[in-house]
Amino acid sequence: MTELISEVDRNDNFLGLRPREDFYSGNHIHRASHLILLNPENKMLIQKRASQKKWYPNRYTYSVSGTVADESYETCIAREMLEEIGISVPFGKLFKIPCIFENKGAYHTVFSGRCSEETASLIRHDPEEAVSVEWVELEDLHRAVKIEPDKYTPSLRAGIIKIFEEGCGKYLF
Repeated sequence: MTELISEVDRNDNFLGLRPREDFYSGNHIHRASHLILLNPENKMLIQKRASQKKWYPNRYTYSVSGTVADESYETCIAREMLEEIGISVPFGKLFKIPCIFENKGAYHTVFSGRCSEETASLIRHDPEEAVSVEWVELEDLHRAVKIEPDKYTPSLRAGIIKIFEEGCGKYLF
């Protein structure tokens, strides 16, 4: 079955649905949703993408990431949270990062949520999506994306750098 995802123009206006495979050509712009999940110690859950992923295999990314189908950014992240880590927490929108080069790329909307110790203990990653998940200190992640950028997805690097440039308190606490 062909999965359809949202195609948008350079201003994030919805154009229609296209098969996921069309976006691998790099000739179209799509939407993506990401979640920064924090635990009670303010550590962020990151996942290492599975090796069979078409976009950025074996790289670390947000707690949850997904391409937007025929839905809103918010509906996408709520669905992906359950699919990728098996839990659901309240979340809020932080910002949108346009990663558009010529007529390809994506609009990445980043959300944040917080979980209790009990909810954190229930997290189970989907092995088709990620080979592992781990909790990291935000400051350590910020340093790491600068020192070893190729270990991380471009959208995670951009989001973490933005948070630290503008101040963590503005977004996460």
